[in-house]
Amino acid sequence: MVRHGAKTALMTEPYTVLHGGFHKTASTFLQKSLQRNKGRLKKGGVYYVPHRDLRKKFTVPCQQNAYQAIGVKRKTVISDAELQKMTSAFFQPVLRDKPQRLVLSDENLAGHCGNCVKTGQLYRYRGAFMASFAKSTPYPVREIYLSVRNYADFFAAAYVEYFRSLQEDSSQITTTQIMRTRLFNHMPGWNGVINVVSRHFPDAQIYVWRFEDFVADETMAPALLQRLIGHTVDVQTFDAPRGNSKRQSASARAMAELELLAVTEGLPSLVAQRQDIQNRYPRNAQNGRFDPWMPWERAHLDRLYVDDIERLGTNKAVTLLDPAMLHGANTLP
Repeated sequence: MVRHGAKTALMTEPYTVLHGGFHKTASTFLQKSLQRNKGRLKKGGVYYVPHRDLRKKFTVPCQQNAYQAIGVKRKTVISDAELQKMTSAFFQPVLRDKPQRLVLSDENLAGHCGNCVKTGQLYRYRGAFMASFAKSTPYPVREIYLSVRNYADFFAAAYVEYFRSLQEDSSQITTTQIMRTRLFNHMPGWNGVINVVSRHFPDAQIYVWRFEDFVADETMAPALLQRLIGHTVDVQTFDAPRGNSKRQSASARAMAELELLAVTEGLPSLVAQRQDIQNRYPRNAQNGRFDPWMPWERAHLDRLYVDDIERLGTNKAVTLLDPAMLHGANTLP
């Protein structure tokens, strides 16, 4: 049996692969593909943990424990002993199944999308969260897959999700102006986030791709899925995910109306009218995409992203994946 938290390789350990997001980079499509084909994967010796189960029963308890460790007061407190008991129970089915390969996926690995908006930072508590996740995973993680996105587009998409998640009892509203100010006070950086990943998962090779490449090249999705699941199952035999996994982004007009409503009438009015306003002003030729940035702000964030991707390519712990590499002769490790 594998000891909880043990990192020493044992013959019974599955080869563990982690897809850690990040948010707003098409993680849902990959997760739905894996979930739809969970049975086929199991027959090939690949155990996929549904991302909603992983989040609820593993990631969230790890983060609740991490809050306590760094002195952030939360309603739910999970001690180290309680976390060990919960996470050990969570991985019992994996121990019984004895798969060759274990695939974990949760874009909340580093934190929550809404916190990026409220703080203007890329995952404020990323270090504590990843430390708790890594410590509580009973097998050494061998590979980690991450997708990054242009800073301006990432924060714009995160803001839409933040507004969609606001409830009547949420704390004070973060407006686009507040988000922009806080972001430029901190300045985001994917390199810093990925360095934290590398520090807490020292045995893992990290693979990173640009969301923009994923969108532009439809063959990237099956190639990435094949890397995640390994050699024993051919991704070409996969059934496609059911339904449309891509949710329509809110229009600029809808977001302007929603923000005005939240500021002037409060959160109860926002919650009551939110869906109606989004339906009334769908994204189309008349109502363009939501883009909260001044032209100079977007230009600066675009340049920063280009420079950071170039710098990321010099990180020895990281392999940048692009369409040309994925379709080369050696697409699998």
